[in-house]
Amino acid sequence: MEAIHPVDRQIIELLQADGRMSFVDMAARIGVTEGTIRRRFNQLKEAGLIRIAAIADPFAVGFETAAFFGLRVDTADIENVLHDLVRLPEIHYVAAATGEYDVVARAFFANNQELADFLLHKLSRIRGIREINSSLLLRIYKRSYTWGVALPSSRA
Repeated sequence: MEAIHPVDRQIIELLQADGRMSFVDMAARIGVTEGTIRRRFNQLKEAGLIRIAAIADPFAVGFETAAFFGLRVDTADIENVLHDLVRLPEIHYVAAATGEYDVVARAFFANNQELADFLLHKLSRIRGIREINSSLLLRIYKRSYTWGVALPSSRA
């Protein structure tokens, strides 16, 4: 993978702090022209490296129940299971994993009844899932989407 340009790195870091920051403000902070920021921002967006979105607090907008799922999956079916999970609107995070679970996922529900319906009528019907371990998330203490951009590793 090609190393990311230092200006692109700075643009990403500024947008993670304030997703509505103007190109003019970014240009002033980085020390380049507004046109450079606009061009590089559009390139980052078109390449799929960034996406600008509003991130709501799920509890503040009416979701009372948050759950984490650890799934054990038949190896031959893992791609199909991942594909099916990604399509479910309740699921907001899905990852293939190593360790105790083959797949981990997180979802939000209006209440416990919605969670029960999801488990009984959607998740349990996905072919290839052998075991479902669900945990309620009582309170989220940190939710961060600011991980910056990794510096290139130096290989000796």
